[in-house]
Amino acid sequence: MTANPEKPNSSKMEESNTAGILFLKNPERSANPLEWYSSKIAGVPFILRNLLTLKRSGLKTLAVFMEDPGGDLQDSFKEILKDRRLSQDIIWLGDLNQLKKWIQDNSDPVYIFNGSVLHDKKELYQIIHSKTQNRNDSVFPISAENLQDLLSNNLETSMVPGSSGSGEGSFPVYYIPGSKEVEINKLEDFKTLHKEQVKGSGLHHDSPITRILSRPASRVLTRVFLNTPISPNQITLISFFFGLMSAFLFFQGHYESSVIASVLLVFSTWIDGADGEIARLKFMESDIGKKLDIYCDNIVHFLVFTAIGCGAYFKSGETLFLYLGGLAGLGGLLAFFLLSPILLEKRSPGKQLFHVSEPELAEKFANRDFIHFLLLVSLLDQLEIFIAVAAVGANVFAGYLVYSRFHKLKTA
Repeated sequence: MTANPEKPNSSKMEESNTAGILFLKNPERSANPLEWYSSKIAGVPFILRNLLTLKRSGLKTLAVFMEDPGGDLQDSFKEILKDRRLSQDIIWLGDLNQLKKWIQDNSDPVYIFNGSVLHDKKELYQIIHSKTQNRNDSVFPISAENLQDLLSNNLETSMVPGSSGSGEGSFPVYYIPGSKEVEINKLEDFKTLHKEQVKGSGLHHDSPITRILSRPASRVLTRVFLNTPISPNQITLISFFFGLMSAFLFFQGHYESSVIASVLLVFSTWIDGADGEIARLKFMESDIGKKLDIYCDNIVHFLVFTAIGCGAYFKSGETLFLYLGGLAGLGGLLAFFLLSPILLEKRSPGKQLFHVSEPELAEKFANRDFIHFLLLVSLLDQLEIFIAVAAVGANVFAGYLVYSRFHKLKTA
């Protein structure tokens, strides 16, 4: 995309009243339109995935256009178009005259989107909210005269990007064909795009260890959860349960229970990665879900650190390990209180949509990579080393966060 939008903010997004039309072409080879457009990609029907993408890119009014002489298709798609995630009524336009009238009744620009392409919300946001639409090589202005040619598939191949004049005046319509790389022309394309969506469901700031050791395993679990009605928040609670079991076993202080606890904690982390992937793939992100994820993670960290300290004390009789476990747990809690507001803000829908920000140094260390080191020292029966390192590391990290906070306040 070559759009250069001004830096957006949430208030601007709320003020936008741009309308969007998802143009559904009749599938080739006489395929049933309902079966075609309701085929699922990463757990969400194709048409619904595009409508949710359009909604989240800032469009306030949405319509679907498909040639429907008998009116049967509208009834067939009714259940999909009433999905609660859309939170608005979707207008069905079944013939060209309805489409033209609906466009002319809209005083704001109207965008027609190729419904055979899987669109990306960040790319669409840049296009829709750019002040340079007519110079964008992904946007094609359409006039009233050639609108029918477009819908008859006779115009798309001959359109010139950003041609001036055709979409101006009383008929401000723009066509967005989308990338050919994500266009669905045959049944095999659904499987290809499904794999691509799952593959790209991780976070852009995953650490190298997470990308290599954790994310492949979490994607396997994601593929399993996609075929179930389990919600992301329920997955978070499943991960939390395994984390609690891990802390309980570390508390025992035995070699065998500590190894099992380490394995359970690794498994908990894999599940914890799947909840975010499912939320992003199924458009089920929520403020409650983000808070639940962060709070459960840090409760588990606190309990695991203190449990390891208690277990080391029961095993060796050295009171020092009780203090080390307490220090590690308290340092982790302090870091959580200082860092969680930043993480919640950066994971908000607006922040993730408007731009991809490079994580700060503190955010790069706020992950669960330590579990792999914990598994190793558990196998070597050296948990005393781990709790000593954790006590120092957690408090150094918390101290850095305190310093960073005061430094920013002083600068401001």
